[in-house]
Amino acid sequence: MATAKKIETLTTREVAEAMGTTPRELRVFLRASKDYEACGAGARYTFVAGDLAGMKAKFMTWTKERAAKAAEADAK
Repeated sequence: MATAKKIETLTTREVAEAMGTTPRELRVFLRASKDYEACGAGARYTFVAGDLAGMKAKFMTWTKERAAKAAEADAK
């Protein structure tokens, strides 16, 4: 009988630490993005290690755009 290979998942906290941000800021990004959906009880997010590289690039772009919008709003 073959056993199913268990996929190692990462929590929001673990992903945030790997990306150098806080879990709260990461959740704001995830809710703002159409690329990620919460799943499971309590609308939790789950990730695999392979998600990190692409997610980090999108997060950095989102962070820069968000900062630019904030600076523009402050200038008015």
